[in-house]
Amino acid sequence: SDKKKSSEAEITMRVAFLISCLVGTAAAFAPAAFSPAVESRVMRRATVTMARNPMKTLKLRTKRLNSNERGRMRLNIFRSNNHIYGQVINDTEETTLVAASTKALKISGANVESATAAGKALGEAAKAKGIEALFFDRESANNKYVYHGRIAAFVDAVRETGVKV
Repeated sequence: SDKKKSSEAEITMRVAFLISCLVGTAAAFAPAAFSPAVESRVMRRATVTMARNPMKTLKLRTKRLNSNERGRMRLNIFRSNNHIYGQVINDTEETTLVAASTKALKISGANVESATAAGKALGEAAKAKGIEALFFDRESANNKYVYHGRIAAFVDAVRETGVKV
């Protein structure tokens, strides 16, 4: 009778184990709609930033340093909803040489005309510092701007002042 009870208990344990295994396996193959944890993992997609992609960082750093060696400083532009900011950066010394923005000029920066004014101010300040050639770096830390709208107006205004971009 003891053998019979232990074998029944063993069978019950095996059946319980098999059921738990089947439920776990079925959950792995179930669509995301049945599992909120899987759905949240699928919905969030990581963007590839320079912090997560060392080869991208190396490529950009090499491009920037090579341009600096050829005498071209980096023109970096940041566009927010209200203002536009531009800087001329020397990557070998890691210093900002010239900066201008619509915020510093105390004008609204949400349109092309104000971006043009800020670009002219940056170009004139660069000429005053003796900077003749720049390269437009449209890919900064997390922002990648298309050459269009306020960005294009800013760069064209820098060109109009006589600085080669």
